[in-house]
Amino acid sequence: MSADAGTLIAILVMALATMFNRTAGFLLMRLIPVTPRVRRVLDCLPGAVLVALLAPGAVHGDRAMWGGLAAAFLATRLTGSDFAAVVAAMAVAAGMRAFGIG
Repeated sequence: MSADAGTLIAILVMALATMFNRTAGFLLMRLIPVTPRVRRVLDCLPGAVLVALLAPGAVHGDRAMWGGLAAAFLATRLTGSDFAAVVAAMAVAAGMRAFGIG
């Protein structure tokens, strides 16, 4: 498999943008005192990002997407783990698609 120059440039630009955002976030957060309110906001960010990623799929998705979302919801409620929710969602959606339910 080979990649053309445009693809490699796009990957490089995205990697640089990601590195910039992570570094800027780290440096800016050093300037903000972590009060209890700021801590609550930071604790909610992983869930907010997960919802932002899943919402378009929930609106425009197929039955496998809905099954994955239901599995993610149940896994989150049972374990409280975002990682377990992602694993459950991927497993259910992939399983449903593998069996032609989608």
